Amino acid sequence: MEYARIVDVSLCHEYYNGSSCGFKVVPSAETAEILKKEEALCRIYDGKVRLMAPATSFAQEVTLLFYVKASIAEVWNVTNFDGIAHDEFPVAIVSCDGGVRFEGRSKDSLPELQRMFGVVFALELHLTPKQPLMGTVKVPTKKLRWCYCVSGIYAERDLQINDSLKVDDPVQFDCVEKSSRMSLYVSRTEIPIVSGSPPRFQLLDSATSKVLMKCLPNASAKSIAKACLDDGSSAIVAECFINP
Repeated sequence: MEYARIVDVSLCHEYYNGSSCGFKVVPSAETAEILKKEEALCRIYDGKVRLMAPATSFAQEVTLLFYVKASIAEVWNVTNFDGIAHDEFPVAIVSCDGGVRFEGRSKDSLPELQRMFGVVFALELHLTPKQPLMGTVKVPTKKLRWCYCVSGIYAERDLQINDSLKVDDPVQFDCVEKSSRMSLYVSRTEIPIVSGSPPRFQLLDSATSKVLMKCLPNASAKSIAKACLDDGSSAIVAECFINP
């Protein structure tokens, strides 16, 4: 019997620079039955879902549901599903006509979730007869305001954080706290957190524009805190400590 590839979908995470970060994909019970009935071969490895099936299979439109688990605990801290309501569960939908998108789904509509552990999101594949389904699901990384905590000899100096990546529209930082022990510089906007990305910020002396540190380390999702801003409000930030 001759088989043809009908599904080739990859999963990746923005935080890990496009790596799958060890996602484990498990078909729902109903999907497993459909695959068996259609005599489809399902190959799941390294964040990829590939289906091979005979030419006579999947003669009608069908929806397949998979659950995606995290093998790295850190995934929970670096994934951005802020657009999904608290009482909903994120579902990545892949279709031939609509591409790839995330939407929230009522948890009651996914009863198997109650019996599963470590599921980050669900993967829903909409199959159309005679049309191979291909695409890449990019799991969004968390965006936070960055906070550089400067101690040591530069703590009391007037400093500037320079954005070397976006010269025309740079990220701006404000000094929200200054003492002889430590000064805090918080970005005005949220910045994506990506593991292994090249450094983009420099530490400058405000008065002379002299570069004091050419490459500031990037903030990490492992160090999250609440910072008080100069207007009296507070914000959740990703901290990065500097002691030249």
